[in-house]
Parts: sequence; structure tokens; C-alpha cells
Amino acid sequence: MSARAKTGELADRSIDLNLAGPEDVGTGFRPYHRFIATFEGADRAPLRQQRDILRVGPVVGVLAYDPAAACFVMIRQFRLGAQLATGAGELVEIAAGLIDPGEDAEMAARRECVEEIGVAPRALLPIARFLPTPGVTDEHATLYLGLVDSTDVPEEAGEPGETELTRPFLVPVEEALAHLAAPFPAPFANGFVLIALQWFALNRARVEAFVAANG
Repeated sequence: MSARAKTGELADRSIDLNLAGPEDVGTGFRPYHRFIATFEGADRAPLRQQRDILRVGPVVGVLAYDPAAACFVMIRQFRLGAQLATGAGELVEIAAGLIDPGEDAEMAARRECVEEIGVAPRALLPIARFLPTPGVTDEHATLYLGLVDSTDVPEEAGEPGETELTRPFLVPVEEALAHLAAPFPAPFANGFVLIALQWFALNRARVEAFVAANG
């Protein structure tokens, strides 16, 4: 029987490993690469894992918030993965997308807001970083709270050059947050939305201070 688990630090950490690859195993909407990772396993014996990774890289998401109207600006957008998983492919999302070469995260956040909800945020507050699905992709997300004027939001948006169509809509803040305590399951499944709303619910005082400083 192995030793019992001990108390540990709640933090990710690096690991010594030998990484072979990448081997290109597919091309398309995103690159698809194969790696062989070898590192110390149980009883210090080498553990070898073959893993195929969808290469996405750094992305941003913005919870667009209009404090004057007490609402969030969300979008609806078709996602094939959601359609295959649940049959509900028109997801509720926040403005989000890749960080382009030459951009930093804040620049990308402003651009994505313009492209997907039709307005630029007047101020951005970084709220979280997370890995959406580290078992299958290297996507690394930075989330922001963005202050916007919802009166300028169009019914349709999106970047035509990316064959993208988004349908912005407004949701009262309290209605959105009420879904966090509603019976299972919630009527939306996007992880970016859930994380952003949960952060907002836990940080109301911080949000109010940010609004006051950027009114």
C-alpha cells in the first residue's frame, strides 16, 4: 500500500520531463500535434505518455458589463463541438478569441469586443487565467471585465474574414447571477461564461471600485 497523501500547496508546478515532438498528425482549423512525454512515475519508474494536442495557444475573453444599465452583453455563436456534445450548438458566450501575433492580451481583448459585440470597452480589469481543457489542448485563457455602453451594441456582429457571425444580446446582471444558484443544469454550458459570472458574483465590491475609478 502506498503512503497516505499529505497536505500540499494549491498551486501548479513545473516537472522534469523529456518531451519528444511535435509530430504533425493533422491540419485544418487548428494544428494537431503528437508528443511523447517521459517523466518520473510511481516508485520513480519512468512513465511514458503519448498525447495528441490541438494547438490553440493564448486566448482572451471579456465579460462586457454596462454598469449604467446594470446588464451584461453576451453573444450567441454556433459551435460545432457543442452541437456534437449536447445538440445545442448556438452557445451563449462572452466576447472571446485568439491573441494574434504582435498583440498583448489587453489589445486582443479590445479587438475581440469590437469584432464580436460591436463596441470597444472603455476600461478592462483582468480577472482570471485558466486552462479550459489541458488534457487535449494548449489553450490558455485570460479573462477580463470590460466596461461598455450597451446602447451602442448591434443585433449582429462578427469578423466576416473569419466566417464569424455573432448575435449580441443584453442580460440583466441579477438575472445572469441568479442562474449560478438555479437548479441543475444551468441553461448555458460555456465554461468562460460560468467562470466570469462566478468571479463577478464573488467580487462585487471590487467591481464597484473599478467602475468608480473608470466612470
